[in-house]
Amino acid sequence: MLNIIQKTKDDYNKIAKHFSATRNRIWPEFKEFTPYLRDGQRILDWGCGNGRLLMMIEGRKIQYVGVDQSIELLKQARRINQQAVKSGQAHFYSTANRDKKFPSSYFDMVFMIASFFHLPDEVSRKELLKKTWRELKSGGLLYISVWNLESDWAKQKKKNWKILGNNDYLIPWKNPSGKTLVHRYYHHFTKKELSKLLAQIGFTIERLSFVNFDGWTDDRGGRNLIVIASK
Repeated sequence: MLNIIQKTKDDYNKIAKHFSATRNRIWPEFKEFTPYLRDGQRILDWGCGNGRLLMMIEGRKIQYVGVDQSIELLKQARRINQQAVKSGQAHFYSTANRDKKFPSSYFDMVFMIASFFHLPDEVSRKELLKKTWRELKSGGLLYISVWNLESDWAKQKKKNWKILGNNDYLIPWKNPSGKTLVHRYYHHFTKKELSKLLAQIGFTIERLSFVNFDGWTDDRGGRNLIVIASK
C-alpha cells in the first residue's frame, strides 16, 4: 500500500506542470455538482491538484479548502489561484508528510474528483471515508468521481496498460510530444464495490450513475462513474 501511495505522490510531482496544463477548465460533467452549491458553504477538495474546482465556485461566497500530497501540484494551485488565496476564500494544504485534520462537522461538501481511485486497498479507502464522515456536517454531501475503466473508451486503450491485479492498473501518462513520463496507479471501481464501501461507513447513496461529456449515460458510454452520497 505504502509503495503505491508513495509512487502516486512521486508521479504527480514529476508531471505536475504537464498535468496542470491539461486541467485548466471545468469539464462539462462537473455541472452535475453545481445545483448543490450554496453561498456560505465550506467545501473540501480532496486530491485537489491545481485547484481547478475553484472555477466552479467563482463568484460565490463559498470557503474552499484543497488538500493534496503532491507539493509540485500545490505550487501550481497557489500560483493559478493567487487571488482566491489572497482574499482568504481558498486555502491549500499539503498531505505529503502527514494528513491534514479538520474539526468534526466542519464541511458542507467534500469532493473527490478523479482522486479516490489512487488509493490502493480497502484499508486506505475506508480510512479516508471514515475521516470524511467525521468532518462532514449532518446532511452534508460527498461527491466522488472515478474513471469507468470498463467503458468503450477505456477498453480501446487497455492494450497499453499494465494489469497489477483484480481491477488494478498502471496507466501511462505522456507529455505533449508523446513520451511516457510515468505510469499512474488506478483502481477500477464497480457500482457494487463503491456503493458497498460507502454503505459500510454509513453514507446514504443519493445517486450513483455513469456520466460523459454530455450528461448521464450507460456503463458503455460513461467515461466516469459519479456518486453523490449524504451523511
